[in-house]
Amino acid sequence: MAKKKIYAVRKGHKTGLFYTWDECKKAVYGYSGAEYKGFLTKEEAEAFLNIGAAKIITNKNSSTAATGVDSTALTTSTSDRLVVYVDGSFDVSIQKYSFGCVILLEDGRIIERSGNGEEPELLAIRNVAGEMHGAMYAVQWAFENGYSSVVIHYDYEGIENSFAIPDCPINILFQKPGEYHESIGGAETWEELFARTGAFLKEVIDPQLQEGKDILIVGHGAMNASIICQVKGMPIEEFWSAGLEQCKILEL
Repeated sequence: MAKKKIYAVRKGHKTGLFYTWDECKKAVYGYSGAEYKGFLTKEEAEAFLNIGAAKIITNKNSSTAATGVDSTALTTSTSDRLVVYVDGSFDVSIQKYSFGCVILLEDGRIIERSGNGEEPELLAIRNVAGEMHGAMYAVQWAFENGYSSVVIHYDYEGIENSFAIPDCPINILFQKPGEYHESIGGAETWEELFARTGAFLKEVIDPQLQEGKDILIVGHGAMNASIICQVKGMPIEEFWSAGLEQCKILEL
């Protein structure tokens, strides 16, 4: 007797695993660009769902497609690796695109973030613009909070391709920070970040140092990096190499 197939639907009215052809057919019939396939094992089906559906980004100026990676690594955050789900939408009535991010922390907590935009040159690609902004926001949030890599789950293939584009904002932000001048999803610009941490150093830290006190500063990745850059006089081009690993201490 032939072994029953497990059907994996990566793109369709519904996605996931289905155990009969009738269920799978309902999920994909009439859906433009549906992606599905039948497998003999659940492991193969789950791997198909993950391939092309996630991107692993590191703060070492590189990115890696998630093909062949253990599915646990794609769905479970650790102290070094953050897992984020992003999606985009478009409201025709108000001509705005938007994004949503679901951030899964290693302790089980879930953080939800969203944003929107209406840049004229991006309105033509509608929800795709929102999803791309969501991916950029996810990367920035991960590295600002001390994670060395982030796994992004998405459903638009252009998200993955954008990491290969030299002038993509994500690549500029992490590979050429000196050329990055726009904020992502309403986040701080470099100028705003350095102004905030610079004022903190001048108004809070310096007076206590002059009194001979030792100071412990606890903060997230980008804030720590900006403080280190200012204390050591490092240029913005070296911003990401100045930061700390998560939960580590650096004496200045």
